Amino acid sequence: MVRRTQNQRKQAALKVGGVGILAVALLGAGLTLASADDGAGAAQTANCPTVRDKLSGVPAAAVAGVEQELANLDKQIEEANARLAAQAANPQGGANFVQLAILGPLASKRTAALDRIGININRAGGQRPDLASLANCGLNAAGTRSALNGGAGNGDITAGNANNGGNTGNAGAGAAQTANCPTVRDKLSGVPAAAVAGVEQELANLDKQIEEANARLAAQAANPQGGANFIQNAILGPLASKRTAALDRIGININRAGGQRPNLASLATCGLNAAGAPSAVNGNGGNGNTGNNGNNGNAGNGNAGNAGNNGNNGNAGAGVAQRVNCPSVADRLPAVPAQAAAEVQRELANLDNQIADANARLAQLAVRPEGGPNFVQNTVVGPLKDRRVAALNRIATAIGRVDGNRPAELVNLAPCSVS
Repeated sequence: MVRRTQNQRKQAALKVGGVGILAVALLGAGLTLASADDGAGAAQTANCPTVRDKLSGVPAAAVAGVEQELANLDKQIEEANARLAAQAANPQGGANFVQLAILGPLASKRTAALDRIGININRAGGQRPDLASLANCGLNAAGTRSALNGGAGNGDITAGNANNGGNTGNAGAGAAQTANCPTVRDKLSGVPAAAVAGVEQELANLDKQIEEANARLAAQAANPQGGANFIQNAILGPLASKRTAALDRIGININRAGGQRPNLASLATCGLNAAGAPSAVNGNGGNGNTGNNGNNGNAGNGNAGNAGNNGNNGNAGAGVAQRVNCPSVADRLPAVPAQAAAEVQRELANLDNQIADANARLAQLAVRPEGGPNFVQNTVVGPLKDRRVAALNRIATAIGRVDGNRPAELVNLAPCSVS
């Protein structure tokens, strides 16, 4: 065994620390630092399945959206690598820290981006690919580069559709039918200002439900199953139930804000379009004003960012809505027992969703201000704190249930500010 003097150990520690600090800067730019000592002391990197090479026949109308999501996937890997470099330079947390604080959130972000790729392709008339298995990442050996999807020059994702230009109006062999649902936005008028945010959220839910149904119809066209009533029983029937619930919530939002509750029940049932025909959707606020005055537009228009802060979206700038600023949680956790890992990960995702909901509400308020000086505190920040307390208590309970050491101090991370 080689024994080092105290001075040699100090020099080695300084060297590793320097590598870690430099690695953070380089990995943030998408680069990987190779160690001079065959990788000793270098950070591990995310080992994620590539996606570009799994795509083919992407309709031309979907290429821009797909390219954007491929770039998002690469950015997510770079952000994870920066955090892995910081962890190598300054280890924290327990044995499961990397999984809970870095790889778990990375898988959640990748799942969302992969879903958006599928939605882009399906919306343009292509068959929605099954990319779910590409979400989870492992770890490369220290100093190994992460595989990225690269730019458009590294793989042609439009092969097989060059002459069609993504025209969904010309159904080809095997084209899928799509859901034919009544639009809702154009049936609404005089929505009270206090109800606009809730109504917009439910209109977006209705569109998402249609996209999900269309994805199932595309899968059914590619691989038929069930009997003559399969589509009605397994796709259109459940879609009508989901729409009924969303339409009810629209009416409740309007009535609660002092408006007359509209009768929207007849808009729940959907039929089928001819193969290849696009579904009519409700669009965003720019496609129809749900309020009394003004245009609600798209909520926020922020790019997902701030890695390591439980998925806070975007950075507030001039003319952009306020955003909530919440303490991160994943990096404050003690060692999480393996039996509690799944539940803890689920609650971390809930915390992210709560922040996203609050930011969407703030975006609506930026477009259409309402209430007095304490309105944001009373209707956004206060309720967000209550929801975070509940989620943090569930995390603490999950951990304490296994090892008997419940981290009660997690509730101190519940309050958020607005920036």
